[in-house]
Amino acid sequence: MKSTLHLLVVVFLCTTLSTVHTTDPINDDNDKLNTSGYLFDVNVTKINSEFSEIPSAVFRNKLVLVSSKKIGAIGNGKDKYTRQPYSNLFCTDINKADIELSQPIFFSRILNSKGNDGQLSFTPDETTVYYTQSTRDNSANYQLYTAELKPNSYGKWINQHKLGISSDDYSIENPHVSEDGKFLYFSSNMEGGFGGFDIYKALIKPYGLLGEPINLGRNINTEKDEKYPHTARNGNELFFSSKGHNSQGGFDIFISNNHRNLNYTKPRNLGVKINSIRDDIAFVLIDEDRGVYSSNAGNRGQRYNMYKFNARAIYQNLEGIVVENNGEKISDAIVILYDSSGTEIGRQITGRDATYSFKIRPFEGYHLKTVKDGYEDAMVEFQSQNVNTDVAYNEVLKLSTKG
Repeated sequence: MKSTLHLLVVVFLCTTLSTVHTTDPINDDNDKLNTSGYLFDVNVTKINSEFSEIPSAVFRNKLVLVSSKKIGAIGNGKDKYTRQPYSNLFCTDINKADIELSQPIFFSRILNSKGNDGQLSFTPDETTVYYTQSTRDNSANYQLYTAELKPNSYGKWINQHKLGISSDDYSIENPHVSEDGKFLYFSSNMEGGFGGFDIYKALIKPYGLLGEPINLGRNINTEKDEKYPHTARNGNELFFSSKGHNSQGGFDIFISNNHRNLNYTKPRNLGVKINSIRDDIAFVLIDEDRGVYSSNAGNRGQRYNMYKFNARAIYQNLEGIVVENNGEKISDAIVILYDSSGTEIGRQITGRDATYSFKIRPFEGYHLKTVKDGYEDAMVEFQSQNVNTDVAYNEVLKLSTKG
């Protein structure tokens, strides 16, 4: 009997641990789900407890997170939906060397409430915050607020007020200010969407006011839930969580490109090192290639643990030769590389060997324009292959003489 019980315990532990993100190596080349253009190294943080920890934003080199911890928190009781204490905002120092997090402390008694405190985001100059709260009477319905940082104060927030976009009829969640400070992204189940929660953006006006919400469209939003928008520092990449887009189950984290505020590209999955069969949410970049996110994998969906990651961008080579229609090499030709929106990425002048070479990203569309006196300008389209490995492409560019 003891042997049987021991075997059952071992089987249970192995089954449970198999769903947890670990530091065990995964062959990225075999991660067919990862079409992000990045390779990830993931580790669990030491900050996790018996309660959920969900990252939100960085403020003055501290990570602000949402948690049901009760250290210094306001109020008591439990949320009937999460069955955990009402959530508050906490902050923790970030060790930039390895993105390790210290023991969290209470973030702000001014911004925290007796109900649920949700995600928040700061303007680039860190003088304005957008934050969300719900009441105990309606704990699943979040309202959007803004506040200003009192000048020359360490962290005293003033002029707090609810924004007019808020409503008792729908919830506004996961605010995120774009890297250039021009737009506020958020998720909402307001009417007029594609179903469930959709991701929107609104122009940030003076005094923290917002323009009309703009739905990010069908490429991003589905009939299921999309939440937790987060933009990269280059402004061209949007990370978000979705239960649609053929996720593994629950929320997966995806990436989509958006050049010059045009249409978003088809979302791409970040792969099995980040995503699980449960919910993976709140992808937050701390710097250009490192960050944190949360997942309830391994906890049977009961609570969220926080993970840290390093992301390595994949670059591929696009190279070739410029020739006449008869195959004769052409030197001193100008080759210009554009992204899919028409933005110039780089240009080169061919030498005696008539060759050119550019670094490009996978899963992207490009245009190559070739210019040379005495020849007709030529433009060709190029699509990098959907593979997550370092590869080289060879593209022969042909020019025709004028006349």
